[in-house]
Amino acid sequence: MALETNGMIPGLREPAKRKGLRARELDFHSSSRTAPLPQYKPMFDVHLQHLWVNPRIRHTMQTAGFLDDDGKPVDVDAHRRKLFVIEQELAQADMVERYRARDKERKREEMIILAKRQEVQQQRIFAVQAVREGRRQRREATADGVGVRSTSSLPAIGADSPVS
Repeated sequence: MALETNGMIPGLREPAKRKGLRARELDFHSSSRTAPLPQYKPMFDVHLQHLWVNPRIRHTMQTAGFLDDDGKPVDVDAHRRKLFVIEQELAQADMVERYRARDKERKREEMIILAKRQEVQQQRIFAVQAVREGRRQRREATADGVGVRSTSSLPAIGADSPVS
């Protein structure tokens, strides 16, 4: 006695098992048709107009874009596409501004790095020049004092040799 439940909506009760009740169920037809539900727009409800008069709520609604400058409600659905484009443009402008700020910061850091590199390069050049100058002065000092003997206990080689 398996009953067909193929066309049933899940969660409903099972069809009647007695023939008489089943016939009554199958004979039931509703003349109602599917119709869209009426839209309720609270912004345009005359019974809620007293809310938009409250300065605190009016300010909040104006900053959110639900009320215009005159305090009249704005149909957001009618302006949805326009608002989307405006929001996209604002987001893009913010992104461009962030990119410019990041690029400016990056260039500033690069300039600081280049200045530091030049400073370090100058310090290296001065250090190399100082080392070279010190070596040159030592070389000149030793070249000027060829006949000078050191105070060490070792004899100087080739300074006063009898055999020449």
